[in-house]
This record gives sequence, C-alpha cells and structure tokens, in this order.
Amino acid sequence: MLKSKKAVATLAITVGLATGIGMSVPSSSSAESNVLLASVDWVKSQLSPVNSRITQLEKTVQSQQTQINQLKDQIASGDTGSGGDTETQLPSTVYTTKNNVTIHSGATRDYKVIATKSSGSSLKVIDKYTTSLGLWYRVELSSTVKGWVYSGDVSTSKPGNVTPSQVVTKSEVNIRSGATTSYTIIDTLPGGTTLKYIQSFKNSAGETWYNVEMSNGDRGWIISSLAEVR
Repeated sequence: MLKSKKAVATLAITVGLATGIGMSVPSSSSAESNVLLASVDWVKSQLSPVNSRITQLEKTVQSQQTQINQLKDQIASGDTGSGGDTETQLPSTVYTTKNNVTIHSGATRDYKVIATKSSGSSLKVIDKYTTSLGLWYRVELSSTVKGWVYSGDVSTSKPGNVTPSQVVTKSEVNIRSGATTSYTIIDTLPGGTTLKYIQSFKNSAGETWYNVEMSNGDRGWIISSLAEVR
C-alpha cells in the first residue's frame, strides 16, 4: 500500500513538470528584452554628457568664428583698433623734418652715427622699436646698410614743395666746368662729399647734371648718376 502511494505521488510530480501546472517557468525571451533595455539606458546615460559637451563646443566655435569675422572686417576697413594713431603702426616711408638728421647704428643717440640726412629726405622703414625715451624707426639706407632714426626727427607725411639744398656724392666723382663729360675737370671729390645744390640740367644726351658749389666757393657740374640730391 505504501509503495502504491509513493508511485502516485511520483506520477503527479512528473505530470506537473510536463504540463507546467502549478509552476512558474521564466521566459528566456523576456529576460533578453530586459537586458537589452538596460543596455540602451546605459548607453543613453553615457551619451548624454557627451552630447552636452558637443553642444558647448559648437557654441564656442561659433563664437570664435564670429570674432574672426569681426577681425577680418576691421583689417579690410583699415581699422586696427589703434584709434588712428599712426605712431603705433609701421609706415612704409618716413620723411626727415629738419636738416642734419642723424641715422644711428642702434635705437638711441648713443649709438654710432652712420649717416646724416637733410630736411625732406625719404627713408624706407623696415622695423620699429620703442625705448624708454620714445619710438625709433629702423630704416634702409641701401641694400646692405640699415640704421635707426628717431621718430621725432621724421614725419609719416610727405612734405610738399621741398627744395633740395645739398648734393652728396655716392663715389669718387669729377666736377666739370659744364654739363657733359667733354668739359674740363675742375676737381675730383671722394664719395660722401656734401656739396651745395644750385640747379639741375638735362643735356641733349638725356643725362641729368647737378650744378654744385664746393666748400671753397667754386662751382661746377656733377652727373646725377654719381650723386644724390637731398
């Protein structure tokens, strides 16, 4: 009798397992869905701060681009924010405003004088430097010679109707009695000699000559290719 009851119980359990009666079996597809949803939520949580940073970077780039465009407009219109102060900008040329303006090897008057210019001389500017005593321009005297001139001795505006007063020889040159090489030589002067300017004359050969006065009072003619009017 006992064996019969055990057999019935065993059969009931077996039937129950087979038919699912009274038992809850989790679905594998439902579990996979829950895992997928959890993964999506995690990805969203990670992307949220990234998207926020991207938005902020886009705003920063847009702001910087606006500033760049404003600077481009200022440059195109010639407005560099200096308030029109030409002393803060680098001019291409300056002009001496007095006689005997000294050009120095450095940006103070303590440096060696390498040239002297008369009033109205033009100087090509290649750089500038501000010292405790004021602004200096670096100027090009020739392809190989450069020096410094004090800004107070020059102007960025070209002077009008400046009458030359001097002629400076570029190299050794003959002073002649007339405005061609066929005239006799009065004197021969070395380069760098300063002469008083009288007038200019263009001869039939198309040559320009300067009528000059030497330190002893004698006058003669010098060809323009060997001298500079200042």
